[in-house]
Amino acid sequence: MENYKRVLGYLKPYRVRVALSVVLMFLVTLSAIPMPLIQKEVIDTAIPKKDIPKLYWLFGAILAVYAVRGIVSYGLNYIIAWLGQRVVFDLRFQLYRHLQKLSMGFYDGQQPGKIMARLTGDIDAIQYALTSGIVMLITDIATLFIITAWLFKLEWRLALIAIAILPLYVVNYKLLLKKIRETSIDLREKWERMLTTLTEKIGSIDVVKAFAHEQHEIEHFKQKERDRFIVSMRQTQLNRILGSSSGFIRMVGTATILWYGGRLVLGRDLKPGELLAFYSYLGSLYDPAVRVVDFNVQLQWASAAIDRVFETLDTRADIVDAPDAVQLSTVKGQIKFDNVTFGYDPENPVLKSINFSVEPGQMIALVGPSGAGKSTMVNLLARFYDVTNGRIMIDGHDLRKIRIESLRRHIGFVSQETILFSVSLKENIRYGRKDASDEEVIAAAKAADLHDFIMELPENYDTKIGEDGIKLSGGQKQRMSIARALLADPRILILDDATSALDSHTEANVQAALSELMKGRTSFVIAHRLSTILSADR
Repeated sequence: MENYKRVLGYLKPYRVRVALSVVLMFLVTLSAIPMPLIQKEVIDTAIPKKDIPKLYWLFGAILAVYAVRGIVSYGLNYIIAWLGQRVVFDLRFQLYRHLQKLSMGFYDGQQPGKIMARLTGDIDAIQYALTSGIVMLITDIATLFIITAWLFKLEWRLALIAIAILPLYVVNYKLLLKKIRETSIDLREKWERMLTTLTEKIGSIDVVKAFAHEQHEIEHFKQKERDRFIVSMRQTQLNRILGSSSGFIRMVGTATILWYGGRLVLGRDLKPGELLAFYSYLGSLYDPAVRVVDFNVQLQWASAAIDRVFETLDTRADIVDAPDAVQLSTVKGQIKFDNVTFGYDPENPVLKSINFSVEPGQMIALVGPSGAGKSTMVNLLARFYDVTNGRIMIDGHDLRKIRIESLRRHIGFVSQETILFSVSLKENIRYGRKDASDEEVIAAAKAADLHDFIMELPENYDTKIGEDGIKLSGGQKQRMSIARALLADPRILILDDATSALDSHTEANVQAALSELMKGRTSFVIAHRLSTILSADR
């Protein structure tokens, strides 16, 4: 409930619309009051007295009531839909923004499918509970009071019978509450695992096919989906039990009222039209009662989603700017590792007491077997992680005393795994510097030996990558990544096995461009081909 109170805060900026939706829902509820009264007048007055003009008048009243109800319902549904979509926008945007700010350590321990589940299904589950659910809950509770008072005004004895049934709804719900909540949490977890599996295996379809494991993955996914199906049917069963038992309670209340009301009519203590009107009002009493119970069921379903979303939002970034962090306007490129120790698990360091200094413009080669810590060292330099002990200095500044955005703006990073986006070639290169001109983009592409290839494409630099666009080879992807780093024009350049996917001819061209780029810049080059680091200073 604490998290649910937090999520209600997303409605505060739109309190006027929330209030308007409550008013409109009240009007929808009130518009149901005249109909039983019109029925009463038809049966008790117009028909016995053969009052034809009154029948015409009552006919017009019915049309007017439904016309008003239709207009109000349209406005209500529009506002509730607006609130729902707006809250989804705000919550999803805040979650995505927060995910962008979290440190790399968070992503090391998370599967992409779980993150996607929070951004999609969890927030969609919250939408209903927060908008339609809460607005309807407020209105239904108020409706219960209004209709109860109205029923007592019509016939207090029947009203007592009607409200005596209401506590049974609560008892019925309480009996199933624990199982409903447990099943809801289990179902959300099963759905999350299924989405994780789907994201993982579709993203690695080349590996699946390379090992001819298609049938294995089909069976694996089938089992995951079967588990979700079983839990889903268990939840459906609980919901149907709750719905059926609620229907039985309503039937008992309705039957009792008709039985006792019939006796009052036979004893001439009540007119037939009054009994019919009272019976018609029962829907306005029991329907809100059932919806209040149903809202609690929806709340159990949404609560697991709410908890997970706020669990992510409450996760704090490990790498943050210090209060006194400085902005680096220029960087010379002097680097110092001062007794640096680091471990992804602090108890098991992978780098121990590393000490070395790099002068501006030097090219440093890091060579060693996989797992030796080469990428870890440059990741520390880019401050994707913080050192466990010691410090890393740039131009005499401890990295932890530099604003993160300022630091990374001066570092060009070409990673071992090339990541490109499903946009145009131009936009992918310009990701290195968003304000770069077209001429600068073309110059970077030429330096990375990409320009001739791009000019052969139908839309040249506007050609899209992936989806409906082209599919690049491994070497072309690597050169795109190099062009992106070239455009950033950094003072510190990190090349993590950057030319590994290139053929000998292309590597020679790119290496020449990189050599020109590295002049006057501090460069860290991770390589397994010793030919790429022959010009290294150390």
